[in-house]
Amino acid sequence: MAAKDRDIPEIRDENRDPITGAPGAHPVGTGVGATGGALAGAAAGAMAGPVGAAVGLVAGAVVGGLGGKAVGERINPTVEEAYWRENYNRQPYYQSGLGYEDYGPAYELGYTGRGTFGRDFDTVEPELATRWETDRGASQLDWDRARPATRAAWERADQTYFNNDLTTADGPAYDEPLSNDDVVDVLNDLLENTRDGGYGFLACAEEVKSPATKQLFVSRAESCRQAEAELLQLIAAYGGKPAEGGTAAGAMHRGWVHLKGSLGANSELSLLESCERGEDTAVARYRKALKQALPADVRAVVQRQADGAQRNHDQIRDLRNAARARDEA
Repeated sequence: MAAKDRDIPEIRDENRDPITGAPGAHPVGTGVGATGGALAGAAAGAMAGPVGAAVGLVAGAVVGGLGGKAVGERINPTVEEAYWRENYNRQPYYQSGLGYEDYGPAYELGYTGRGTFGRDFDTVEPELATRWETDRGASQLDWDRARPATRAAWERADQTYFNNDLTTADGPAYDEPLSNDDVVDVLNDLLENTRDGGYGFLACAEEVKSPATKQLFVSRAESCRQAEAELLQLIAAYGGKPAEGGTAAGAMHRGWVHLKGSLGANSELSLLESCERGEDTAVARYRKALKQALPADVRAVVQRQADGAQRNHDQIRDLRNAARARDEA
C-alpha cells in the first residue's frame, strides 16, 4: 500500500454530540432542548438587563440542550426518517402528486416534538403549528395538511421509544387493575372529549351550507350525545362525579369555527378539516384510555365507542378528500 494511502484517515459519520462531542449521539433532543433552554435562560437573564439576557441565552442553550439530549437520545432520527421515507405514500392522508420533501419536515416535527414536549400531542399542538411555519422548509403543506403526518410520527415515536414498557402486542401490560377513582378519571377524560365532539359537530352544522353535510354533522352530534349518556352511567356505577362541560381546547376550537364563519371563511372543506381535527383528538383519547387496565365492562364500552370514533374519523376524512378534489378541479 502506498504511503499516501495509509495517511488518509478513515472518514466516518459518528453522529457526534454537538455539545459534548461524544460519538453516537442523537441530535433530536439536543437541538430542540437547546432552543427551549435558550429561551428560558434569556427570560431569566433579562431580569438583570440586556447583558443578563445575553448570558442567560447562552447558558440556557447549554443546559437546555443537555436536558433535551437525555430525552432525545431515546429517538433515533435516522431510523425514523428511513421508515417514513419508505412508507409516507401509503398513509391515508397522503395526497397524490406530493413527494417526501413535502411530508418529511412534518414527520421530523412529530418525532422530535415527542422527544421534547412529552406525551400529549393535543396540548402542544399550537406550539407545533407555530414551529411548522418556520420548520417546513420547501414543503407545500399548510398546517392542516401537515398535521396528520406530524401526529403519526409523534405517535410512532411514542410507541417505539417511550411506551414499550407499558404495553404489549396484546394490550396493556399493567399487573394491577385501576382503582375506582382512576377508572372515573379515565371516563371523565372521555366524557369531556365526547362533549367536545358533540358541541363541535353542532357548531359546524350551524355554519355549513350543504343540507347533506349539515345532516351528517347533526347525526354525529347525536352519536356523541349517546356516548355521553353511556359514560355518565359508568361514572355513576363506579361512584364518581361527572366532569362539567368539555375541555378548554374544545371551546377554543368551536370559537375559531364561528369566528371564521362570521368572516365568511367557512367553506365546506374548511369545516370538514375542522371536524377531522376534532376526530383526530377523539381517536387519540380513546387509544390512550384503552392502554389502561380497565375493568371488563368499562373496556367493552370504551372499545365500542373507540371503534365508532375511528369510523367517524374515516368518513369525515373521505368527505374532506372529496371536497378538496372538487375545489382543486
